[in-house]
Amino acid sequence: MKKKILVTGASGHLGGMLFKSLANLGYKNLEGTDLKKKNIDKNQKFILGNLKNLKSIIKMTKGVYAIVHFGAIPIEDTQHNILQNNIIGTYNLFEAARINKVKRIIFASSNHAIGFHRRTAKLNQYSNQRPDSHYGLSKAFGEELSRFYADKFNIKSMCIRIGSCLEVPEDRRHISTWISYSDLTQLVDIGIRHKAIHHEIVYGVSKNKKSWWNNSRAHQLGYKPIDSVDRFNFHSLSKNEHKDKMALLFQGGVFTSANFKGNIKNIK
Repeated sequence: MKKKILVTGASGHLGGMLFKSLANLGYKNLEGTDLKKKNIDKNQKFILGNLKNLKSIIKMTKGVYAIVHFGAIPIEDTQHNILQNNIIGTYNLFEAARINKVKRIIFASSNHAIGFHRRTAKLNQYSNQRPDSHYGLSKAFGEELSRFYADKFNIKSMCIRIGSCLEVPEDRRHISTWISYSDLTQLVDIGIRHKAIHHEIVYGVSKNKKSWWNNSRAHQLGYKPIDSVDRFNFHSLSKNEHKDKMALLFQGGVFTSANFKGNIKNIK
């Protein structure tokens, strides 16, 4: 594809991976941005950018066809930091996209947007948001923001509720949540290219037998995961959550139990 694609968070773990893997798929006009320049190849186009600065984001998004938005704090943090970086930063990006008539945004959502669902529930794209943290709340906000900009301004969007994207699974929880780098790249590629997308919510998960999520909408859009957690030796995986009985109840794991003051019985 020759159209210009902007990848935010291009110096980070997943944004950096996608910045390289999309180029390997044949994207010829990629540009990355982040607060700092790290792990960027010399032949990759990169500009320093702060999503909290709307004017600079407006300038950065001129002539862009699609944005792959992975620029955010990727873990739980203080309410202030999440608000400034993940919520205001994401709002600025969508508003800049509206001003510059960007056609599509692929948004890195998270399983933590639905983390307070029980592990016994099989979720799909229609399942209610149940954020488990300030981080999860910021991802729920991003999903609704993208729906608003799709309906109101016709900026097509795909929100990927990413489970656990690592080179290999590391913990027993990943038996249900793991997605490989190649499968996540495939989902992002679909989000950029698929003609029928308006506003979509899909799950970032590989073909795992014990997945908590019904990802049929992603499959309808052409997603064919090539990897599965089931080929790994589960006995080699850590059991970090098994010390936390509450974490084992909910899909968000330890994000639900951290600083918890509620009543578990009321969360059904």
